[in-house]
Amino acid sequence: MLTRLFNPLYCLLACLVLIGAQSAHAQSSNPPWVEFGQLNNSDVYVRENSIERVGDYLKIWVLYNYHNARMSPSDEAYRSAITLFQFDCQDNKSQKLNSYGHEEAMGKGRQIDLLEKNPPWIDLPPNSIGMHLIEAYCLSPNTSPRNR
Repeated sequence: MLTRLFNPLYCLLACLVLIGAQSAHAQSSNPPWVEFGQLNNSDVYVRENSIERVGDYLKIWVLYNYHNARMSPSDEAYRSAITLFQFDCQDNKSQKLNSYGHEEAMGKGRQIDLLEKNPPWIDLPPNSIGMHLIEAYCLSPNTSPRNR
Protein backbone atom coordinates (compact mmCIF):
# COMPACT_ATOMS: atom_id res chain seq x y z
CA MET A 1 0.00 0.00 0.00
CA LEU A 2 2.80 2.47 0.90
CA THR A 3 4.55 1.89 -2.42
CA ARG A 4 1.29 2.69 -4.19
CA LEU A 5 1.11 6.13 -2.54
CA PHE A 6 4.57 7.03 -3.77
CA ASN A 7 4.05 5.70 -7.27
CA PRO A 8 4.95 8.51 -9.72
CA LEU A 9 1.64 8.15 -11.55
CA TYR A 10 -0.35 8.62 -8.34
CA CYS A 11 1.74 11.66 -7.42
CA LEU A 12 1.23 13.17 -10.88
CA LEU A 13 -2.52 12.55 -10.70
CA ALA A 14 -2.72 14.12 -7.23
CA CYS A 15 -0.81 17.20 -8.43
CA LEU A 16 -3.09 17.62 -11.44
CA VAL A 17 -6.19 17.40 -9.23
CA LEU A 18 -4.79 20.03 -6.84
CA ILE A 19 -3.79 22.37 -9.68
CA GLY A 20 -7.24 22.04 -11.28
CA ALA A 21 -8.97 22.80 -7.98
CA GLN A 22 -6.81 25.90 -7.40
CA SER A 23 -7.42 27.14 -10.94
CA ALA A 24 -11.19 26.71 -10.59
CA HIS A 25 -11.11 28.55 -7.26
CA ALA A 26 -9.09 31.44 -8.71
CA GLN A 27 -11.51 31.83 -11.62
CA SER A 28 -14.60 31.62 -9.39
CA SER A 29 -13.20 34.21 -6.95
CA ASN A 30 -13.16 36.86 -9.72
CA PRO A 31 -16.56 38.47 -10.10
CA PRO A 32 -18.02 38.18 -13.59
CA TRP A 33 -17.76 40.85 -16.26
CA VAL A 34 -21.04 42.66 -16.99
CA GLU A 35 -21.62 44.08 -20.46
CA PHE A 36 -21.78 47.88 -20.28
CA GLY A 37 -21.82 49.12 -23.87
CA GLN A 38 -20.28 49.12 -27.31
CA LEU A 39 -17.95 51.36 -29.26
CA ASN A 40 -17.20 51.24 -32.98
CA ASN A 41 -14.11 49.12 -32.35
CA SER A 42 -14.89 47.25 -29.11
CA ASP A 43 -17.38 45.83 -26.64
CA VAL A 44 -17.08 47.24 -23.11
CA TYR A 45 -17.56 45.33 -19.85
CA VAL A 46 -17.27 46.33 -16.18
CA ARG A 47 -16.62 44.31 -13.05
CA GLU A 48 -19.48 45.71 -10.95
CA ASN A 49 -18.71 43.71 -7.80
CA SER A 50 -15.30 45.34 -7.44
CA ILE A 51 -16.28 49.01 -7.81
CA GLU A 52 -14.74 51.12 -5.03
CA ARG A 53 -16.04 54.53 -3.94
CA VAL A 54 -13.96 56.93 -1.84
CA GLY A 55 -15.54 60.37 -1.48
CA ASP A 56 -15.99 61.85 -4.96
CA TYR A 57 -13.73 59.22 -6.55
CA LEU A 58 -14.67 55.91 -8.08
CA LYS A 59 -12.41 53.02 -9.14
CA ILE A 60 -13.77 50.69 -11.81
CA TRP A 61 -12.17 47.77 -13.69
CA VAL A 62 -13.14 48.00 -17.38
CA LEU A 63 -12.57 45.33 -20.03
CA TYR A 64 -12.42 46.22 -23.72
CA ASN A 65 -12.87 43.40 -26.25
CA TYR A 66 -11.50 44.78 -29.51
CA HIS A 67 -13.01 43.70 -32.84
CA ASN A 68 -9.52 43.84 -34.40
CA ALA A 69 -6.14 43.29 -32.76
CA ARG A 70 -4.33 46.40 -31.50
CA MET A 71 -0.63 47.03 -31.03
CA SER A 72 0.99 47.91 -27.71
CA PRO A 73 3.75 50.55 -27.41
CA SER A 74 6.20 47.60 -27.48
CA ASP A 75 4.68 46.33 -30.79
CA GLU A 76 2.86 43.36 -29.27
CA ALA A 77 -0.62 42.49 -30.56
CA TYR A 78 -3.52 42.24 -28.12
CA ARG A 79 -7.26 41.51 -28.54
CA SER A 80 -8.55 42.75 -25.18
CA ALA A 81 -7.49 45.16 -22.46
CA ILE A 82 -8.32 45.34 -18.78
CA THR A 83 -7.92 48.79 -17.25
CA LEU A 84 -8.44 50.12 -13.74
CA PHE A 85 -9.84 53.63 -14.08
CA GLN A 86 -10.20 56.22 -11.38
CA PHE A 87 -13.05 58.65 -11.98
CA ASP A 88 -13.53 62.07 -10.41
CA CYS A 89 -17.31 62.17 -10.06
CA GLN A 90 -17.33 65.89 -9.28
CA ASP A 91 -15.15 67.16 -12.15
CA ASN A 92 -15.99 64.45 -14.75
CA LYS A 93 -12.39 63.30 -15.27
CA SER A 94 -10.69 59.93 -15.48
CA GLN A 95 -7.22 58.55 -14.96
CA LYS A 96 -5.79 55.11 -15.79
CA LEU A 97 -4.31 53.47 -12.70
CA ASN A 98 -3.46 50.11 -14.26
CA SER A 99 -3.79 48.67 -17.75
CA TYR A 100 -2.95 45.33 -19.38
CA GLY A 101 -3.56 43.97 -22.85
CA HIS A 102 -4.26 40.30 -23.44
CA GLU A 103 -3.62 38.21 -26.53
CA GLU A 104 -7.14 36.75 -26.44
CA ALA A 105 -10.67 38.12 -25.90
CA MET A 106 -12.13 38.65 -22.41
CA GLY A 107 -8.75 39.18 -20.74
CA LYS A 108 -7.45 35.72 -21.57
CA GLY A 109 -4.02 34.76 -22.83
CA ARG A 110 -0.62 36.30 -22.23
CA GLN A 111 -0.65 39.66 -20.41
CA ILE A 112 0.98 42.72 -22.01
CA ASP A 113 1.76 45.84 -19.94
CA LEU A 114 0.00 48.94 -21.36
CA LEU A 115 0.30 51.38 -18.46
CA GLU A 116 1.97 54.66 -19.26
CA LYS A 117 4.13 56.41 -16.67
CA ASN A 118 2.33 59.17 -14.76
CA PRO A 119 -0.98 58.88 -16.61
CA PRO A 120 -2.76 62.26 -16.79
CA TRP A 121 -6.28 63.11 -15.68
CA ILE A 122 -8.46 63.43 -18.78
CA ASP A 123 -11.60 65.54 -19.14
CA LEU A 124 -14.37 63.23 -20.30
CA PRO A 125 -16.26 64.31 -23.41
CA PRO A 126 -20.06 64.08 -23.42
CA ASN A 127 -21.46 60.74 -24.57
CA SER A 128 -18.14 58.90 -23.98
CA ILE A 129 -17.95 55.52 -22.24
CA GLY A 130 -16.19 57.25 -19.33
CA MET A 131 -19.00 59.80 -18.96
CA HIS A 132 -21.58 56.99 -19.13
CA LEU A 133 -19.68 55.13 -16.38
CA ILE A 134 -19.79 58.27 -14.20
CA GLU A 135 -23.51 58.69 -14.89
CA ALA A 136 -24.20 55.04 -14.09
CA TYR A 137 -22.08 54.59 -10.97
CA CYS A 138 -21.24 57.95 -9.36
CA LEU A 139 -24.78 58.90 -8.38
CA SER A 140 -25.31 55.90 -6.16
CA PRO A 141 -22.26 53.75 -5.35
CA ASN A 142 -24.36 50.73 -4.33
CA THR A 143 -26.62 50.72 -7.36
CA SER A 144 -25.87 49.05 -10.64
CA PRO A 145 -27.54 50.32 -13.83
CA ARG A 146 -29.52 47.08 -14.01
CA ASN A 147 -31.19 47.85 -10.64
CA ARG A 148 -32.50 51.27 -11.63
